[in-house]
Amino acid sequence: MEKVNKIIKKIEDFAPLTTMQKWDNSGWQINLGIENTNKILVALDVTPSTVDEAIKKKCDLIISHHPVFFNPIKTIDSPFIIKAVQNKIQIYSAHTNLDIAQGGVSEYLAEKCGVKDLDTAFEFIKYKQYDKEKNFSKLISHLKTTFSLPSVRVVNSQRKTYRSIAFCSGSGAEYIQDLEKIGIDVFITGDLKHHQALNANKMTIVDLGHFHSEKFVVEIFQKLLKNEDVEIFAAVEKPAWELV
Repeated sequence: MEKVNKIIKKIEDFAPLTTMQKWDNSGWQINLGIENTNKILVALDVTPSTVDEAIKKKCDLIISHHPVFFNPIKTIDSPFIIKAVQNKIQIYSAHTNLDIAQGGVSEYLAEKCGVKDLDTAFEFIKYKQYDKEKNFSKLISHLKTTFSLPSVRVVNSQRKTYRSIAFCSGSGAEYIQDLEKIGIDVFITGDLKHHQALNANKMTIVDLGHFHSEKFVVEIFQKLLKNEDVEIFAAVEKPAWELV
């Protein structure tokens, strides 16, 4: 058993709430005032299946990356939220504050891709400049293996080599023009839309998808809380859509 406030403090020391974006709603989503926790479910998203899994595993706290609530609430009528409250499950989220933290989601994405010793640009972007050229096809093979993907979406796929690479977990297409201005060769992110892809000039963009670029966030939570006196479960999750 562990104190809930100790768990939350551990997360907020790593990713302070003061660093989240103005539009974000990191922090408590459901706070029932329960002081102790025995089992925690860590997840990318809080969905009906996430809540059901927490109930099945007798977890009393869900820690997620994506918040449950973004907009002001007038009525609580969502069945899975009601179910969470009925089962005395509290929910806490660490979103954009975790994205930009040192060792946070974007940096962890880069490390998953085998890239370390990163610099930061435009707050959310982690990038690396190499002295020598790297093989692009080897990078794509590594991505497919690491994220268990049969294929990845690529803009300007004709590239053979690269000397600079940038990362933004989740949705990073808004930074395309800024990254091209500083000469980034390859940008790895998710949620790339048609017209955003058309705006890319010479930079190669690899779209892993939102889910795959952030699904490992559970590993960050697990590492943060590994020494706490509580049992931690990683939620069983999958993308919102399937290829058929």
